Amino acid sequence: MSDNKKQPRNAGVHQKRNDVAANERAVFDNVGLTKRNADYMFRFNRALDKTKLSPEKKAEAVQNMVNELVESQKSGKTAKNLYGDIDGQVKLIVEGPQHPDAVIGGPDYWPNMAYNALTFFMIFNLMFGLMYLFSPKLLETSSPVGITAILVSALVAGFILPIMPRMFDPKIKHKYNGWIRALFVLLGFVVWMLLFYAAQLLPPIINPVIGAWPSIILGVLAIVAMFLMRRRYPIRGGFFG
Repeated sequence: MSDNKKQPRNAGVHQKRNDVAANERAVFDNVGLTKRNADYMFRFNRALDKTKLSPEKKAEAVQNMVNELVESQKSGKTAKNLYGDIDGQVKLIVEGPQHPDAVIGGPDYWPNMAYNALTFFMIFNLMFGLMYLFSPKLLETSSPVGITAILVSALVAGFILPIMPRMFDPKIKHKYNGWIRALFVLLGFVVWMLLFYAAQLLPPIINPVIGAWPSIILGVLAIVAMFLMRRRYPIRGGFFG
């Protein structure tokens, strides 16, 4: 019988993993961090590696934190003080910071508002224009929708629709619970419909029906404006956003 003891199965694999972990930990030990902060960064780096964040963004996030820690620990601060628990910091890096509790505002609201207004202006004009084109008698037998009512409906939709995704965005710290926010959404649609019908009751001199081809032309012009807006602004929320 050989004097050498039999090595445990996978001993080489475990040893390799231990060496890798030791090397990763040594990286943070050698950048000027305290033992506690180096341990935090080692565990944070391992947790971040399990996410789908790109290697470049991972490296950037780790380096920024290391730089901040090296400076902050001079005044006695620790990684735990600055960043909280590791899972929370990983989520912050991957998903980004929470937005403030604001429904209207921000640099993207007005472009999205205009884009959504144009979208509904396009939809209504093309829909009614094609209807009147293929069924001209609808202009006489039905209650055709005037251009002012279409414009009012499009503007109200533009104001409301960019808000809808934010009402249920988990990244936003909401003041009201989900049921209250759902009620706000329902109320928004009710106001939308009421304003549309109120505009439709206006006299023809204020709310004229412009006919098939003018409606189609306005719809096409709205499509062009939408295309230009998507090239110029980040359109995120609302209909077709």
